[in-house]
Amino acid sequence: MRPRVVVLAILALVLALVTSHYVRRSLDQSRHRGAVVQVTPRNQVMVAAHDLASGTLITAADLRWQSWPDGTLDKAYALQGRDDMQTFAGAVVRQHIATGMPITAGMVIKPGERGFLAAVLAPGMRAISVPLTMLSDDSGLVLPGDHVDLILLHSVTLPNAPGSTPRLIAETIDTDLRVVAIDENINDQDKKVLSGKTATLEVTPKQAERVEVAERIGNLSMILRSAGAPLDATMAAVRGSHTWDSDVSRFIQHDIRVQDTVTILRGGTSNR
Repeated sequence: MRPRVVVLAILALVLALVTSHYVRRSLDQSRHRGAVVQVTPRNQVMVAAHDLASGTLITAADLRWQSWPDGTLDKAYALQGRDDMQTFAGAVVRQHIATGMPITAGMVIKPGERGFLAAVLAPGMRAISVPLTMLSDDSGLVLPGDHVDLILLHSVTLPNAPGSTPRLIAETIDTDLRVVAIDENINDQDKKVLSGKTATLEVTPKQAERVEVAERIGNLSMILRSAGAPLDATMAAVRGSHTWDSDVSRFIQHDIRVQDTVTILRGGTSNR
């Protein structure tokens, strides 16, 4: 073979290898650019940060922004830069919302809308209003979302001491009741002091009856519960607890024991 033919063959091979390298590099760059566009869409949609049950009062911690492809973008979705996440804080979930699901206005009920308070209540529960004490009203001690115990203060005339001075007693009539509103304020995201005359509590039908009767007997006070209190362990011990006036002041001396007597009838005579 002549030297000239050999040189031309070598040059052709080198040229083919260089061309193949540049073509392959261009294809890789095109695929990489396409993958970046697909993984990082332009839209940020507001979604549930975790599962939200029906009746949940939404807070900022329940929401987050998530990237969303253009092709599946619904006009009802809330978009970052166009919509404010805070407008959904304080709303109530109508039905269960799964983690990562976009939240729309139709999925929630906002404060002031019809049926808002009813949506806050758990299934089968009722709402009843209780007058706030002066302490709670002035200090903002109790806020929507808190849990409270109810204490009844009233006077009692002992059955074994008719005509005696009535005794004062404080007793816990119910525990772990959720506060759903202070007057017209259903939810307070900033935990600021609220001034009101009544607190609305979430109760069972039987508890509603107990509260109604207690209001007629004496004065009701709400006692704020610790957020971390083990409910099952404390409710049984606290409910039914009571304190007499003589337990508070050593200057009040009364015999509070009620003597139980049994009458036995024998042939027209009675023995005790």
